[in-house]
Amino acid sequence: MTVADSVARSNMNGDEKQAGVNHGQLMACLMRERDRFATESDFQAFALESVRRFIVDVRALDIELTMRPRYLHEPPSHHGAVE
Repeated sequence: MTVADSVARSNMNGDEKQAGVNHGQLMACLMRERDRFATESDFQAFALESVRRFIVDVRALDIELTMRPRYLHEPPSHHGAVE
């Protein structure tokens, strides 16, 4: 297997790298759309709406997902900690 084959296979498996970060296949699809938006906040709004739509769509496959709400921009560990 060549390096190109390995990269192609990795990308098909959703292990695409962007800016030094490994993204899964769904995130990689969103990141490819980033250049369409003038600002980061416009892209984030698009990504958030896409994720919300995905959550609704996968219910047809009997998969339930939830999204954690944002609480004043505090890190997730603050709200998810169990003592």
